[in-house]
Amino acid sequence: MMDLGALRSSIVNVFASDGLRELPKDEYSAGKYPKLLPVMHFVIDRYRLEGFGHLMTMHTTSKVGMELLTVALMPYEGSDVPFMLLDIMQMNKRIIVFVEYYDCTADHPAQPLLQAVADKYAALNAYDEKPAWYVKERAPYSLIKEGTPDDAKLMQECVLVSVTSYREVMREAKKNPANLAGLEVFRERMIKEGNPSSEILNKVLGKEGAATFFRKCVMPLNDKGE
Repeated sequence: MMDLGALRSSIVNVFASDGLRELPKDEYSAGKYPKLLPVMHFVIDRYRLEGFGHLMTMHTTSKVGMELLTVALMPYEGSDVPFMLLDIMQMNKRIIVFVEYYDCTADHPAQPLLQAVADKYAALNAYDEKPAWYVKERAPYSLIKEGTPDDAKLMQECVLVSVTSYREVMREAKKNPANLAGLEVFRERMIKEGNPSSEILNKVLGKEGAATFFRKCVMPLNDKGE
């Protein structure tokens, strides 16, 4: 299986030379559920990426054997790149990897490099997910895969190549202030219509608390975390 703590560090290090600055710890930096006899623990780290926007990582561990790493890259400075959301889950010798891209840009530029990565790892087993509104909103170069411990090395490679390729696209992308409007609309849909983390976030933080967390930590639109 993967070492998700080490993978988290590797993902963050991809952006080490891009004006990466860790944001101060606050009430969202750690959590547990349920509070009295916790089964799940969350560790959340957030970073400012100069010239781009925001990076969040959330590492979830549990007493039932489930481990999850979530990474969100929010281009709130208006770059012509999609919003990137990663989820890597391990449980019962099963690995599920979501490399999701949501193109909220005004002009929807082609992303040949991200498509090339999707083509490279197309042979990995597809994960049969439940229908949801956001599935239809994903860019076609997203990767939704599953495997066993035998696939761990290749699946980790898939994640890191996806992140390094996204960084390359990010560094070359033009900026368009109109892209923020699309990000905000999509963010509100994720909150109101539901996202993969909605159920657990609502349990841990309550409906309003979950919405605030999503706006501040997952998809902030500015330096203030709004």
